[in-house]
Amino acid sequence: MRLLDGKDYLLACELLQHHFGDDWGDIVTAEFGQQATPSPLHAALLGLRQRIIITTNFDKLIETAWANFTDGGTHLPKVISGVDQQVFRVLKDHEGKYLLKIHGTFDDARSLIFSRSEYIRLAFGNENYSNFLEALLLNFTFIYVGFSMDDPAITSLMEMYTLRYPTSRPHYIFTPQGIEENIVEVHKRLRKLVVIQYDSKDNHAALAPLIEDLGRQARARYRTLVSDMMNFVENEPDNESLEVPEPVLGEATLDNATQFEANATGS
Repeated sequence: MRLLDGKDYLLACELLQHHFGDDWGDIVTAEFGQQATPSPLHAALLGLRQRIIITTNFDKLIETAWANFTDGGTHLPKVISGVDQQVFRVLKDHEGKYLLKIHGTFDDARSLIFSRSEYIRLAFGNENYSNFLEALLLNFTFIYVGFSMDDPAITSLMEMYTLRYPTSRPHYIFTPQGIEENIVEVHKRLRKLVVIQYDSKDNHAALAPLIEDLGRQARARYRTLVSDMMNFVENEPDNESLEVPEPVLGEATLDNATQFEANATGS
């Protein structure tokens, strides 16, 4: 109980894992393998229509939500559990969508990053883990939802990213209203994280509509980019020799997340 009160969950989990021994995998499966219905927030996140979704959760709620989500796509996402050398193919495959369960999945106990020793072995001690997430931070815009930034591996990577690349793009995090201003400043200064606050009453009911609005803004921005490029091609004298570049939704999301931040925090 003392460890839980002090929020040292990794050490608490380490002790439990050692205590239960070979039964640990079955216990994790029994807990995180329970059937549940995805929430409106899961649908809202999928509505952003991003190519890559990353989760540290072990359950399969996102997979379940994706199976029931219709956005005109023809394929379910490719699911990757854990981070090894093969995960870098995600950066080159621009056709498929990916769900990256970077801390493993409940039905593969060997992939789990749950206890202190697993963090040391599979996160801090895994060069692929840090290199891959750093590459994503440099090339994409992250929007953290339902994430407390208490995860030591992710937080350390964000801080190293900010130290190494001080002029790189910012990222965004949704947090309930009432976060202390000094914490907001720490997120911005040490982690390049812009805080977007929302009203958390009624079990965070306001969050899903905010995410849905962000998705609408991103899609509108995408359409504007396509229209602008098509107008450019049509008005270019030598347009037969031009190739129309594919718009990058990540950039559109960045622009609209900035505008969305102003709308959310100003309301």
